Amino acid sequence: MQKQNKMWSYVLFSLVILSISLICHRIYNEPISLIDKPNESYDYIIVGAGTAGCVLASRLSENANSTVLLVEAGGQFNWFSTVPLAAPVLFNSHVDWAFKTEPQWYSSKGLHDHRQKWPRGKGLGGSGQLNFLAHSFGKAEDFTKWPGGWSFFDLQPYFKKVSAIMNVRKISSDDELANAVIGAGEKFKKEGANFIPASDTLNDGSRWSSFNAYLQRAWNRENLHILTNTLVTKIVMGTNSKIEGIEIKYENGSRGKVIAKNEVILSGGTINSPQLLMVSGIGPSMELKKHNITIVKEILGVGQNLFDHLNMPLYVFLEAPFTITIKKIQSISTLLQYFIFGTGLLTTNGIKAVGRKNNSGFMIFAGASTDEKLLKDIGNYRTEVFRSLYPTYNNTSQEGLLMLTSCYQPKSRGNITLKSDNILDPPAIDPSYLEHDDDIKCSQEGVKLALKIVESEEFRKLGAKLHVPNLKNCPPSNNNYWDDNFSECVIRIGGIASYHPGGTCKMGTGSDAVVDTKLRVKGIKGLRIVDGSVFPSPISGHPNSVIIALAERAADFIIDKRN
Repeated sequence: MQKQNKMWSYVLFSLVILSISLICHRIYNEPISLIDKPNESYDYIIVGAGTAGCVLASRLSENANSTVLLVEAGGQFNWFSTVPLAAPVLFNSHVDWAFKTEPQWYSSKGLHDHRQKWPRGKGLGGSGQLNFLAHSFGKAEDFTKWPGGWSFFDLQPYFKKVSAIMNVRKISSDDELANAVIGAGEKFKKEGANFIPASDTLNDGSRWSSFNAYLQRAWNRENLHILTNTLVTKIVMGTNSKIEGIEIKYENGSRGKVIAKNEVILSGGTINSPQLLMVSGIGPSMELKKHNITIVKEILGVGQNLFDHLNMPLYVFLEAPFTITIKKIQSISTLLQYFIFGTGLLTTNGIKAVGRKNNSGFMIFAGASTDEKLLKDIGNYRTEVFRSLYPTYNNTSQEGLLMLTSCYQPKSRGNITLKSDNILDPPAIDPSYLEHDDDIKCSQEGVKLALKIVESEEFRKLGAKLHVPNLKNCPPSNNNYWDDNFSECVIRIGGIASYHPGGTCKMGTGSDAVVDTKLRVKGIKGLRIVDGSVFPSPISGHPNSVIIALAERAADFIIDKRN
């Protein structure tokens, strides 16, 4: 009995020490920048702690004489978001804005109500905590559509800086799938096609976003305040077309106001930034009048020029054991590799290679077995369409890969409009996928490029076999992706959003532009927009790294008082 009491004393003592350690760890490691209530005023107020907002908060607070407030509607992501392959599990959770598009006329016919789901990160790091960490700076030709001073050459210094800070790396040269794609692509180079290993922004097997690379290195600065779980409800205009500050709503429902001495910078993203402008009275007068919003400044381009890539997934079965399966992910050995040694499948994003020709291309994801319950809901697919497109819906061990084909420079343009004058009501999102006929032809070229790789000798050696869906609305006699009628039918039914939206606060010099070439909102002093909404046209690839470069350059504009 005495021994038992002694043992329990040791256990109790250990628990007390552990509890104290955890409390001390939390107290002494809690960033000093995180606050509950803001000061009355700051030099700079940044709205949104996403990819761009994290960069700006870090860069602008480098000057100890400048005070910076970063306001974020969400809180902090948990450790699960650091696992590269875990991104889909976070969709539709409390860290996701969980937007949906309006019903689409020209696409999304295999989805419930013809609506695409658009996950957007809500919390410190934003969508950089939900994405698949794929890296791209696009190609030089993309930027010929951007205004003067924003060429690929102009951005090179920022691209180099971002590459270093974000730990950009290419897939290992000994990766079997990447080598198979590159080897197979050699014979198509003379046709103008280009095949390269995929690049990502992982760091030691964990997610590495602008939150990690920028915000965390700055969030113990006394001149930086970070206000989480707080929604910006309105931009407040002062006198002489100068921004006064912002109105905010705290998590408990109370409201407040914060003054901006120099600038308010919107970094809410392609959806939230134009919505906030419009509910604040800045946007097309017709749209504002519809919701009885007082017009502060008419800017016709707010919410217009919306674009996104639409992916067409092609499933390829393999015999070679080089891919990621559900069974492998759930195995004890995989879990031990990750949690003990920081190695294995869970330290990758699964993206292996990229192929491009002109404005079309594909990306290879090394996984074919799927979780029907999770992925069907993420894509908003109807059951019969999902099962036809994703044949491994009930097979957790099937080796294979997914080729996500796409048109990288779509011509279709949609818009974001208001459903009410309340910032709490999600806006109407209409990307108008495939409205322009050229986007079908462009998408089909991406499919054909992928087919050439699948049919190559290199892929035959891996036992590659393309799956062709049997969709009741697509003629079975033409059940062949090389047939344009069949491929168009499948693309319009099964094409899925790539989550690369941009363009709704267009940068430029024309009448349709919202911001000038220094990202200042036209006709308003002290208001800037720095996020993907200012992109005049799409990037041929994943836009996240370009957004970071854009934010770096914007910080230089702001720090240089002449801009």
